[in-house]
Order: sequence, then C-alpha cells, then structure tokens
Amino acid sequence: MSNSIDKKIELLREKLNDLSVFNEVINLINSKKDIGEILHIVITRIADLIKAEAWSLLLVDDVKNELFFFEAFGEKRDDIKHIRLKIGQGIAGWVAKYKKPVIVKDTSRDKRFFHGVDEITRFRTKSVLAVPLITKDRLIGVIEVINKIGKSSFTRDDLNRIKAYIDQTAIAIENANLVNKLKERIRDLTLIFNIGRYITSILSIEKLLQVSAELIKESFNFLYVAIALKENRHLTLKGFSGVENILPRRSLVKVGEGLSGFSTKYKKSIIVDNVSKDKRYLRGIEGVRSEMAVPIVLEKKVLGVIDIGSDVPFSFQQEHKNLVEQIASQLAIAIENAQLYQTIKNAALTDDLTGLYNARYAFIYLDEITNQAVKEDFPVSLIFFDLDHFKWVNDNFGHLVGGKLLKEVAKRVKKHIIETDAIIRYGGDEYIIIIPRMPLEQSVEKAEFLRKKVGNYPFGVKKNLNYRITASFGVSEFPGASRDALALIRDADMAMYWVKENGRNGTAYFSNKKIFPYKKK
Repeated sequence: MSNSIDKKIELLREKLNDLSVFNEVINLINSKKDIGEILHIVITRIADLIKAEAWSLLLVDDVKNELFFFEAFGEKRDDIKHIRLKIGQGIAGWVAKYKKPVIVKDTSRDKRFFHGVDEITRFRTKSVLAVPLITKDRLIGVIEVINKIGKSSFTRDDLNRIKAYIDQTAIAIENANLVNKLKERIRDLTLIFNIGRYITSILSIEKLLQVSAELIKESFNFLYVAIALKENRHLTLKGFSGVENILPRRSLVKVGEGLSGFSTKYKKSIIVDNVSKDKRYLRGIEGVRSEMAVPIVLEKKVLGVIDIGSDVPFSFQQEHKNLVEQIASQLAIAIENAQLYQTIKNAALTDDLTGLYNARYAFIYLDEITNQAVKEDFPVSLIFFDLDHFKWVNDNFGHLVGGKLLKEVAKRVKKHIIETDAIIRYGGDEYIIIIPRMPLEQSVEKAEFLRKKVGNYPFGVKKNLNYRITASFGVSEFPGASRDALALIRDADMAMYWVKENGRNGTAYFSNKKIFPYKKK
C-alpha cells in the first residue's frame, strides 16, 4: 500500500515538474521572434525531457522535396550535417510524407528504416521516436529521438510529452513566420522604392548600376552582388558590391559562359543551390556556395544580368528570384533612359562628318582636365593642326571630296591616339588633340610624328583619285606654357599660324611667351 502511494506521489511530482518546465518553455518560445531560436529551445528541452543517445530536428526543403538536418545532438552530430533524405525515405521521411508520429521499438524489424545514415556515421540506431512538426497543415519538419537510454523503449507517454511541446512550437513558428514575412515584405518594398527613387535621378549608367548593386547587397547581405551589361558578345561588369575584402575576379565574361552568361544567353533566371555540382559554374570569387542570376530584359532584348553569390548552400528561394526580377525590370527601363540620354549627349558633343568630338566638347573637357591637373599636379598638352590649302581641294574637287578627305585625316590620326587622349574637329579643317599627363617636349615630338603620318602618304578620296595633303601643327602645354584652358587653345593656335606663315607643313610650339619651330634632334 505504501509503495503504491509513493509511486503515485512520484508520478504526480513528474507531471508537476513537466507542467512547470512546459510553462517555462512556452513563455520562452513566445518571447522569441526568430524561428531558429524557437527550434533550438524545443530540441534542447526535448533532450532534457527524454534521455536518449541522439536526437535531431530535420526541416523540409520544399524546392528539393527533401529533409535536411537543421540541428542535432549526440556523438555523431557533426557527421550528419550534410545528409539529406527524400520525403518518404526512412522513418523520418515516412513521418514527413504521412504527417503522422511513429514509435519504432526495433528498427531491425521495420521495413521503413533507412540504413544509409548509420552506414555514413557508423552509429547503430535501435529505436526511434519521430514526430512531425506541422503548422496550419503545412509540414515544417520532423523531430527524431533515437535510442532511449535505459531498459524500456519509447512509450506513448513519451510521445504525448513531446507532442505537447511540438504543438505549441507550431503556433509560435506560425506567429514568427507572420512577423518575418511582414518584415521581409517591408524590406522588399523598401528596396524597390529606394532603387526606383535613385534610378529615376541617375543618368550615368555606371553610377546607376553601382548604386543598384549596393542597395541590393545592403538589403540581402549576401556575399556579393554584380551587375553587368551586354556589350556585343560579352558581359562587362558595371556595378559590384561585396562583403569586406571581396573583390570581383573578372570584369569581362563571354555571353554563354558561367551562370551569368547562361542566364543572359537564354533570357532565363536561374538559381543554383550548390555551385560545385553545376558544370555551368565559372570559378571566380572564393567561398561561393550558391548563386542566382537574373537577366535584365527590355522588350525581349537582353541588356545585362544581375548576379548574386552566397557563401551558404541553398541560400536563394523563389521569393528572392521574384524580387530581383522586379528590380531587373526597373533597371531595364532606367538603362534604356540612360543610354538614350548618353546618345543625345554624345550627339550634342560629336561632329557629324568625322565622328570626332566637336568644339563644344573641347571646352567642357579642357575645363575638367585642367582642374584635375591642378589638383593632381600633372601637365596637359594640346596639339592644334590645320590642313594646308584645303580650300583648293574644295574648289577643284568639290565639297564631297573635301568632306571625304576630312574624314580620312581624322581616321588616320585617330589610329595613333590612345584612349586617354581626345581628338576633336575644332571647325572646318582644324583639329585639336588634348593629351593629359604629357609634357611639352614629348607632345612636340608627338605632333611631328603625326604631321608625317598626315603629309607623307596620300589619301584615297575618290575612285581613281589619291590626294596628298600636308598640315601645319602648333603645340602648347598647361600649366608650363599656358596659364589656363582658353590660353592653351589660343597659344597652340598661334604656334600653328606661325607655321602657316613660315612655309606650312611644319611644327612649332609655344613656350616662355614665345613661339619656337621644331628642330630635329
């Protein structure tokens, strides 16, 4: 009689203790908004509740229709981190498929048991208690408890004790999901608003794409965000934002090459959960585990691609793709507007006949480059040249031949001008070459070299007509010879006219307020 009462008292104490712990856990769970924290609390408490050799939480990957180990306890916990089970595979897979709890007292007699995990971990699973984690009829995962410590097997009482935690956990997760979805929606709308706000005010394509990359990176905090434009058969990097010390490995990729090239070629958004298993992946930035590429398309024409990398596998979901596709649509319109603006701007600064810059551009660029030269302490040289007896060409051969000659001269000289220099048709048969970071002595030699290239070889200006024309060259330099941008043009022009008045087809330069003819060394 005494023993019976003692057992009832002990059982009552256990239930009171369970109730006390349960209330404590519920309060703790409800105070958390992060789903990961909630799940950690539950699996830890279950470990305290039922003494077993191992226990784990497997979550559902809806995209792959698989279970993966989110958290595990036991001596083999590190060995199972990368193991995945298909829905329906093994006992956990069966529980996930049918959304029913199960107690397996002897795995050797249960056909549902999957031996693959034990073979990898060299662990022997003898008994299992598995319970589905469900919220609003949607399966979130499965909790497994393995090999109960002691002589007895798992019981219905063990199942009920665990289920009480799980049911409350499901409610807490649903609440956390609602909060997280609201936060994500606010984040997404904020990102779209900010990008829309910025891109409508930015007409520089490079700045537009750089700002967009930074905003996307700041919002998602992935490893990197890269935005490239399609230029002929290549993708050229225009915007990049990465975590600290992460820099782009290449700025040029062929269309069709790598994941971004594939996305561009086939006008298709792609998500790769594990880049090491995808043959299309082009190795670049270290540490990339998963990647997403979204093409920037406008009216079926691909303008570029947004490429995002993560250092975590399976980082990208359908929601990410949908959002970035919205951003890509915004960028497509903004890129077209920026390109149209650039075209109009170039037209205003370009000579129609030769395709060179015009005098308007010369004044804008000279102002910029001379200001920069003052700040950074470097010289700017200017070569001014004028074709000799060009009026005679127009009078005798007509303006069509004269126009063709002007184009051919521009084309020949441009071949010998590097990208940082600017060649300009200043007006009529006058040309200017602006050369940053070249001192006067070198620029005089450059002028003499170009004079010979113009005058020593005839131009094919008409069928059966080759015509040789010479030119007169004048040179000056800022700040050594000329005091400002306008003086630089004026002084080089004066040196050129000195050549005109002294026989033409020569080179002179302005220095120390005087004009000096070029003398061969």
